[in-house]
Amino acid sequence: MSEASISKERTAAEIVGALSALALVRTAFSSQRSLMSWMRTSVSLYTFGFSIAKFTDYLEQQAEDVELAAGNRELALVLMIMGILSIVLAVFEHSRRIRRMKQLGLPDVSRPYLPIVAAAALLVIGIATLVGIVDNWSG
Repeated sequence: MSEASISKERTAAEIVGALSALALVRTAFSSQRSLMSWMRTSVSLYTFGFSIAKFTDYLEQQAEDVELAAGNRELALVLMIMGILSIVLAVFEHSRRIRRMKQLGLPDVSRPYLPIVAAAALLVIGIATLVGIVDNWSG
């Protein structure tokens, strides 16, 4: 083989390697966008659950002799728990994907911990809200 053909093969291999790395980077960013979408969904579930809980409390305070059906409270709890579970599962799935892509050669081009830190903060907010609502109802 001539030196020119070896150089062309090496250049082609370098191009393929670079394209593979870029594909992994795009997939990693896509995984981050998916995690952020789940974070948005989780916050929506928290908000719906919290709103239902507070509106139920408000209605019970307005009509002191009337107690609303327990279904409203159960619905609020279910929505908030679904929000908590969805963000936990999304973080686990995102972490698994990033770990697998690193095994395949994902270069370090971004800070993959930032969305996970944000998700953890939202998880703490969701758990604190759930505990506050349950504590309010039991007291």
